[in-house]
Amino acid sequence: MLIVSLSSLLLTMHAAHSAVGDRCCEINYHELPQYELIKKNSRSKQPIISRKVVSNVSECEQFAASKKSLAFNFVSARDRAGSWENTCQALQCPEDHNMTTLTPAANHKYYSMYPVFVPPDNTTVKCIPKAGVFLFSSDHLNYTQARTFCRERKASLAHVISEERTEGLARFVSPSTPRYVGLSNIDSERIWKNEFGEPLSCFDYRAWGVGQPSHSKGCVVLASSPVKGTPPSWEVAPCYISLPFICEVIPLPIQQRSSRRRHKQRSSR
Repeated sequence: MLIVSLSSLLLTMHAAHSAVGDRCCEINYHELPQYELIKKNSRSKQPIISRKVVSNVSECEQFAASKKSLAFNFVSARDRAGSWENTCQALQCPEDHNMTTLTPAANHKYYSMYPVFVPPDNTTVKCIPKAGVFLFSSDHLNYTQARTFCRERKASLAHVISEERTEGLARFVSPSTPRYVGLSNIDSERIWKNEFGEPLSCFDYRAWGVGQPSHSKGCVVLASSPVKGTPPSWEVAPCYISLPFICEVIPLPIQQRSSRRRHKQRSSR
């Protein structure tokens, strides 16, 4: 009976490990980001990460993705020999909803990973270069309510499992007011994972504060230290506490990606 029980336990542990392993593999197989044409004969004056002469828009997309660019300008102009030449300008951030740094420019096209959207009330929009676009809500909600708030606005509680994300977002977090982010351990699996179901064990980066995680179950807040030079940290909080939170805007809805992919496949036939 003991042998059977041990065997069952080992099989259960192996199945759980395999399930986590499968999800870790899925992280490595994410699709390349998708960019959509937002405006013709216009260019964004957002800071340029890098630039390259390219043959076409598809090559520009690949170049922009390799630089973790959130948007790009595709420029067609004549070179010194009089031939047409295409230049890809990989941008640090996309335009905001008011297109404040978009200017008219002949033979320019502006592409972005993000659809044009109007931010919800009581939120501030911030771009973290190479990471994404985020909504900082001043509303105080519990974790479940914050999650619902984000999802209803085609967003998710912010993914923070990287140095550039944690430190980039923490620059906008007050030391006196931590904010909920997308990392929790609240379901039957009893593992820390983000809002996309990706286990923390799949990532190398950690930003737990001293003595954290303080509980084996709970919801994570991003805390900024009042001491200069001290890095931000993840802290575990009871999920029922009402706090401000950070949403991450989801680039290009999945249905748009699928529709665009089908269009490309039809075009290539």
